[in-house]
Amino acid sequence: MEVCQGSVLNSDLSENVAYNNPVFPAYIKRGQLSNYPDFRAVSHWHDDLEFILILEGQMSYDVNGQKLSLQAGEGIFVNSRCFHYGYSDAHNECIFICILLSPLLLSANPYFVENCLNPLIQNMHFPYQKLVPAIQWQNAILRDLEVLYENNIDEIQPFIILEKAVHIFRLLSENMDFFPDYDKNAEDILTLTAMIGYVQKNYPNKILLKDISAAGCCCKTKCTLLFQKYLNASPMLYLNRYRLEKSTFLLRNTAMSITEIAYACGFSNTSYFCELFRKYYDMAPGKWGRMV
Repeated sequence: MEVCQGSVLNSDLSENVAYNNPVFPAYIKRGQLSNYPDFRAVSHWHDDLEFILILEGQMSYDVNGQKLSLQAGEGIFVNSRCFHYGYSDAHNECIFICILLSPLLLSANPYFVENCLNPLIQNMHFPYQKLVPAIQWQNAILRDLEVLYENNIDEIQPFIILEKAVHIFRLLSENMDFFPDYDKNAEDILTLTAMIGYVQKNYPNKILLKDISAAGCCCKTKCTLLFQKYLNASPMLYLNRYRLEKSTFLLRNTAMSITEIAYACGFSNTSYFCELFRKYYDMAPGKWGRMV
C-alpha cells in the first residue's frame, strides 16, 4: 500500500519501490493509516507483488476499482501492475504490515520465469486475493507474512525472504481465483495509468485538468469519470493528495522550510499548502515534522 515517498518513477511510470535494502528487492514495513492524508493512501502500482496484513483495526481496500473490507487478522494479495490503495472513510486508525516482493527475487532461471512466475504475475484475471485465517492455504500465507516481518525488523534476511517468497508464490499459483470479465476494463486501466503517471512525474509543476486528460488522450469529462470510478476522487483531489504525501517525506527527512517544501511539492503558495495539510492531517506541517 505504500506510495514510496522520496522515490522516483520508473520509465514506465510505475512507482519505484524504496526497498529496505536498495540492492535487495523486498519491502517490509509496519504502517498506520493515520500517516496518510485523510486516512487514504494514494493509489499507485508497481511490478512488485504486494501483501497487507491487518494487525489492529480495519481498512477498506481498493484494487482497480474493486472495493473490499479487511478486518484484524485478515490480509490481501495484490498482483503485479494493479492499482491499489487502502483507506478509511470514517478516519478509523488501522495498524498493518505492508510487504512488497519483487518478481526479480525469483527470476534467475528463464524456465522458471516462463512456466511458473509469469502465469501468476501476468494473469490479468487474478488481480487480487483476500486472505482470511479460516481458509488453510490463505492462513499459511498470513503466517508467512508475520514471519517475514518479525525476522526483518532490524535487518533484511535474504534466505528467509526467498524461502517465504517461494512458498507464498506457490500457494497463490496453486489456488488462483479467476475473474472472468476482468479484462473488460483493460482500456480504462491503460488510460488511467497514463494519467496517474503524468501526475506522479509532474506533480512539482503547475498541472491543470486539461494536462491530465491530455496525458490519457481523452476529454476532461472522461478523465474525471475514470478518476472517480477507480480512485473515488477527482483528478485535482488525487493530485493534492499525492503532493501532500510527498510533503510528509520532506518534512520527516529534510531540513527544508515549510515554504520550500510547499513549492517543491507543487503548491502555488505556503498558505494553501498549510491549509490543506491541516485539513487532511489535523495538524500544522511543522508539528508533523517534529512528531513523526
